[in-house]
Amino acid sequence: MPSSHGTVNHAHAALHGLDLNLLLTLDVLLDIRSVTATAERVGVTQSAVSHRLAKLRDFFGDPLLVAAGDDFVLTPRAEELRNPLRLALSELQNVVTPAPELDPAEADRSFVVASSDLAEVTLLPALLEHLASVAPRVTVRTRGRALATGQALAEGKVDFAVAPGEGSIPGVTLEQTRGIRQRSLVTDGFSVLARRDHPRLRGRLTLKRYLAESHVLVAPQGAPGGLVDSILARQGECRHVAAQVASFLSAPFLLQGTDYLLTCPTSLAEATAQPFGLRVFKPPIDLPSTKLFLYWHERMHHDPGHRWFRGELLRLAAGRI
Repeated sequence: MPSSHGTVNHAHAALHGLDLNLLLTLDVLLDIRSVTATAERVGVTQSAVSHRLAKLRDFFGDPLLVAAGDDFVLTPRAEELRNPLRLALSELQNVVTPAPELDPAEADRSFVVASSDLAEVTLLPALLEHLASVAPRVTVRTRGRALATGQALAEGKVDFAVAPGEGSIPGVTLEQTRGIRQRSLVTDGFSVLARRDHPRLRGRLTLKRYLAESHVLVAPQGAPGGLVDSILARQGECRHVAAQVASFLSAPFLLQGTDYLLTCPTSLAEATAQPFGLRVFKPPIDLPSTKLFLYWHERMHHDPGHRWFRGELLRLAAGRI
């Protein structure tokens, strides 16, 4: 079986000395069989068309068009070329024509998003509700945060990554993130969750009461401590972490049957407070806001479907949908 490299070399040799303008001129000549009319359609002089026809005759080793009274007729070789040439030029036009914009109502496409379970809980419900009305055949598939890397985006394992960071995806070196594009998606603050009938929480949550209670810590990477504990330590304070879990999804379940507190992104608090029967408090310490970014790779930046999907996601996150 010939290699693709050999096929390419063979094509280069076969087409040597033949440019696209010659083929386009030949297509028109074979169609209307007139040098004068071909010159008008192609937008060149009659002498230029005659010069191109001479080159074509030399290339194919055939007169192609011969005079018959006041008209030209096609030789058998020209008749053989006519339909295959038209088909080849049509295929070439499809190759070089920009891809059409995606029609959401008719699109049958799947997009893969790597994110934490927090993003799934806070962003996915609204996204799916929106897609159900504007793009009912579009599918969203999520992957865990382990694939929120530049390499996974570059290799096409995921279309998008949703992750915190400023300028790069955390844990990925500059070399690996080459070609990565990003846009700020959402800015999230922090809130404290507790079960609605917590016996010791009334009114405002004070630092003294906060420190007196036991806490649930969400640590996706498995390491103890976190932002809250670091800030408390700088103030000479500490809290008791009674349970450490890897998933944001499990934390609200733990609050339902305990008196534990959970300090979490405000978006999670808003999404889970009502269905889990929880109450939301303002943290008694100053906690910085967290930014989530949408990441994608340069290789997909101009793809019409990709461009449409990320535009919808960004507009949804900004509250414009």
